[in-house]
Amino acid sequence: MAHMADLSPYRYGPAEPDVPADKLLAVGWLDAKFRYTKGDIAERDVVLRRLRQLAQKPVNITCGFHICEFCRLKSYDSAVSAKQVGNGEIRVKGANGVVYAAPVLIAHYIERHAYRPPSEFLEGLQGLPELRRIVIIAALKREIRPLVKNWSKEEFSHEGRRFSCYESDYAVVVCGGIGPEYSRRAAEAAVAKYYPQLLISAGIAGSAVPELHVGETIFPAAVVDTRDGSHHETAINHAALSKTPLARTVLASYPEIAGSAQKRQLAKSYGAHAVDMEGASVARAAQLHNLPFLAIKSISDELDVDISQLNRFIRGGKFATGAFVCYLVLRPWLWLKMSRLARNTQLASDNLCAWLRESALTNTILPGTEEGTRGDARASRL
Repeated sequence: MAHMADLSPYRYGPAEPDVPADKLLAVGWLDAKFRYTKGDIAERDVVLRRLRQLAQKPVNITCGFHICEFCRLKSYDSAVSAKQVGNGEIRVKGANGVVYAAPVLIAHYIERHAYRPPSEFLEGLQGLPELRRIVIIAALKREIRPLVKNWSKEEFSHEGRRFSCYESDYAVVVCGGIGPEYSRRAAEAAVAKYYPQLLISAGIAGSAVPELHVGETIFPAAVVDTRDGSHHETAINHAALSKTPLARTVLASYPEIAGSAQKRQLAKSYGAHAVDMEGASVARAAQLHNLPFLAIKSISDELDVDISQLNRFIRGGKFATGAFVCYLVLRPWLWLKMSRLARNTQLASDNLCAWLRESALTNTILPGTEEGTRGDARASRL
């Protein structure tokens, strides 16, 4: 990568017709052979977040990668050093028509090598609107298909694992897989990539009480991790919806699909109204990164419905559909039960996505935004 002194004329890529040559200045084009300015940066986390958001849509992308010369890496390994390589640039508008051209590696230089860009560049960065979207963690796409059917799809890697995500202007859905460990990995990957303003665990759940029926949607006030008994409060307690029965619920996260007897026991032990597999893991990630957290769950199976036999078809965070179909073909006495479960799951998915559109994704659920009042009209019978 070419070395250019900070605030010198940018000369690496093609000329930009909308910016005069004397107004397009270089920032952050570091080289191990040259000294650079080091120092502390006010609101460093905000600066890094905005730089990485700009880096999600780089310009002047090259075919190859430039490896950070200060890290002394010998080769590019995406699983280990994704932040230590770059193949594009960002643009930041400054005062008096100046535009600063920087490599996407500038965030890495600040974070790992104490680089301090010129004050003019930092001032221009502060003027940028900060895009911090809502991030929803779901187990499978089928649970949130009605919501994301027209969203753009992308795949990304984090710590050697690939994730599917669906993006809109205001929210991102990351599908991590079934189970607590897969949801934890997805939540960590999503936080690292998107720096969200809110983390949501959304999906279907089983009822642990007779009053909660198929298709009803809840916003639990607390999530309990049944593996260790830890208790996680949700941000719903600070929203208008907290005044409705929808939010006066407790969700228990169990490491596998709970049968009827297990659901009753979880209700008795933890005061749970519903049972899922992923909510507590997402709550832990939110707590670790000091982010507000919500759980939004729609009921797919009632208290007396036992579907724990489906556990045998969960493999590596995915549902083995082919194996399940083969199993089902030879057991016609299960056809009616599974057909009913499929309809109930679709109803739960439809209602879940409707709630997401109407409340969380339109920013009408948390303080500081227009407060939603729809919860009173659609409160469940708890």
